[in-house]
Amino acid sequence: MDSLTFFTKLNKFSLYLLLVSVPIIFFPFTQNYLDFPKEILAQILIAFSFLGWLGKCIFKGELILRGEKVFYLVLFFILFSLFVSSLFSISKRTSFLGLSLDFVDSFLNFLLLIILAFLVVNSFEEKLDVIPLVSFFVFSGLATAIFNLFQLYKIFILPIDITKNISFNTVGTPNAFSVFSLSLLPISLVLALRTKGVSKQLFGLFVFAFFIFFLNLLFINFKTAWGSLIFLILILFVIGTGNKKMGSFWIPILMIGLIVSIFFYFFPATIRGFPVLPPEVSLSFISELGIIKEAFSHNLKNFFLGTGPTTFILDYSQYRSPLLNQTIFWGTRFLRGHSAFLDWFLTKGFLGFTGLIFLYFLIFYYFFKNFKKENLFEIKLAIGGGLISLVFVSLFYPFNFVMWFSFFFFLGMFLLLFSEKETKININIPSRAMFMNFVFVSSLILTILLSLFNMRWYLAEANYLKGVNESNTEKSIEYLGKATQLNPWVDTYWRNLSQLYLVYAGIISQDPKIPVEEKRGRVNAIIATGANAINRAVALEPNNVANWNVRGFFYQNLIGVEGADNLSLESYRRAIQLEPSSPFSFAEIGRVYILLAQNYAQKKDEAKKMENLNLASESLNKALEKKPDYPTANYLLAVVFDQQGKSDQAIEILEKTQSFTPQDFGIRFQLGMLYWRKGDLEKAQSKFEEALNINPNYSNAIYMLGLVFDKKGEKEKAKQEFEKVLILNPGNQEVKKILDNLEKGLPALEGLTQQPTFTPPPSGGDYPPEIKR
Repeated sequence: MDSLTFFTKLNKFSLYLLLVSVPIIFFPFTQNYLDFPKEILAQILIAFSFLGWLGKCIFKGELILRGEKVFYLVLFFILFSLFVSSLFSISKRTSFLGLSLDFVDSFLNFLLLIILAFLVVNSFEEKLDVIPLVSFFVFSGLATAIFNLFQLYKIFILPIDITKNISFNTVGTPNAFSVFSLSLLPISLVLALRTKGVSKQLFGLFVFAFFIFFLNLLFINFKTAWGSLIFLILILFVIGTGNKKMGSFWIPILMIGLIVSIFFYFFPATIRGFPVLPPEVSLSFISELGIIKEAFSHNLKNFFLGTGPTTFILDYSQYRSPLLNQTIFWGTRFLRGHSAFLDWFLTKGFLGFTGLIFLYFLIFYYFFKNFKKENLFEIKLAIGGGLISLVFVSLFYPFNFVMWFSFFFFLGMFLLLFSEKETKININIPSRAMFMNFVFVSSLILTILLSLFNMRWYLAEANYLKGVNESNTEKSIEYLGKATQLNPWVDTYWRNLSQLYLVYAGIISQDPKIPVEEKRGRVNAIIATGANAINRAVALEPNNVANWNVRGFFYQNLIGVEGADNLSLESYRRAIQLEPSSPFSFAEIGRVYILLAQNYAQKKDEAKKMENLNLASESLNKALEKKPDYPTANYLLAVVFDQQGKSDQAIEILEKTQSFTPQDFGIRFQLGMLYWRKGDLEKAQSKFEEALNINPNYSNAIYMLGLVFDKKGEKEKAKQEFEKVLILNPGNQEVKKILDNLEKGLPALEGLTQQPTFTPPPSGGDYPPEIKR
């Protein structure tokens, strides 16, 4: 095989493999098992295809550039705006390379997707070559569409746990799959019309594909997809009707499609026999507009350059409306907003937004302008229709990787089909040849580096997921340690590693087999390593509120160690600056002050104790201003009142709190403790029993219920409860002593100095996702 043939095959084979793989591929060995492996594979294959194209041009001695120059200028302008936006981003590394699990919006990803569009335009000699190219994409999409129909009806054909879910498909959410099916709908229809008299097999296959894509559209029943289909059909009516190449049944197909899409758009009723899908949670249009307004008003740079690619989650944390605290999604952080269009404006600013608007304008302009020419009419109609459907959806829905990939792939085919211009450059001239050789060598080095880094990042993700799912703490630390070695630039790895070290320190400190001196040294070393890990996460992403929350949590667990309280408070205060609408950090500051108050109570320093309780109350009330029904803040405020000697106010708060936490057994237990201390045995018994109805094996509640029965003189019932505690806690000497007392007819706690107390409880489900319990 000569060099020209080799590079030509490398160029085209990489593209074909890419188009087959992207819709289908997923790996269950990483957290983001859809977009992440697709992005890694796509980046590598695009880089190799570009390398093949360069090599082909060099050995042919000629560089051929197809397409209108204005499109190249606009794409270059978009790339330039992305680069500048990333350069001035609030998180430069994230903007250039992407988040640990999501490269979709990064500069690197868009650079390679623009190269993809360039390769589609310039890798083929004839325009008709796009037919086999797009056919591969349709067939790959058909395979995913058939699989999705099985999924929708709970016929799970893959033996992998993550696939045993009605919402699972290989493209994204069900709504995203609906949009993907919509984009392939006009292409499969036109290819069917084109092959009708050529090949019965191909005709039947494309008709089948059209039918399957339509069924996916129908069964998912996504309103935005129907709206896009209405818009697309109206355009096809205007352009396609009357053209002799489209056949006599063109109008009936469009009419049926229009009637169906209008019906489901305006009457989105669930029809019997259709699958019932869970609703997709996304940010509302008004909420995202509010975030854009806040981000732009805080910094003029944000208006012109945006906050930076891939920074939407940071913008959401900092600028989201406090009104979201009144919904069940108050603790959710969204990676994307209401639509790709608005996300682009927020993160790329006016400069990038102008480039995208102009690109959309050119697409529509050339789409209508070129239909005056009859050549390849139906193929142009199909590709233009698929591209326009994605443009429409981008105004109302956020894009994942497959959707952006489809957009730039269709854009490349669009430029090839709708452009007549071609520029030939002779590169056999020594100066040009030297420049092309330099570009080739540079591209070769960059391709190798990109491939190596992507493989390292994939292995890092695989180790990270193993560590997260590993129950053995030491092995979990080992896996996460490998992840940080393979990819030390991901704050998530360091953040979670720090929490594992915290857990491991607790395990070592409680191990009776380790000598005291050795234990102290090992615990101190583990804590120091954990502190280094969380501080590394903060250094990598100082604008990520998750890192500061975990840092606050880390040092909060070390209160009693000199300086830990100040580091914890400092971290939570920084978290408040980055996420001012969240009640979480305010409540955790309150928790820190409560722990400090307890330390001062042990030292008999009443003044310091009361001072810290007052500071806790102040911070907790701020949390409740953000979210009045926040269980943790109410819970902790009750602790403050109790420790201030205001037990009636503590009871009042917990009585109110339990009404909006029906499954929180901890609140009912602590309420029972307050009634116990107050001497109201009936109410105490009632609350302990309520706690046990929710969690029958909750030892603390069983223990206290036994004390209630003992206090009421019901010794047999008390004995039964403590026997349950002993079964759940075999070898517990205190419970054995209590049972011995009861056998002798003595009070349960006779001879025991420890009395039950009301302590700050853990926060059940109110921790943000970055804090692992």
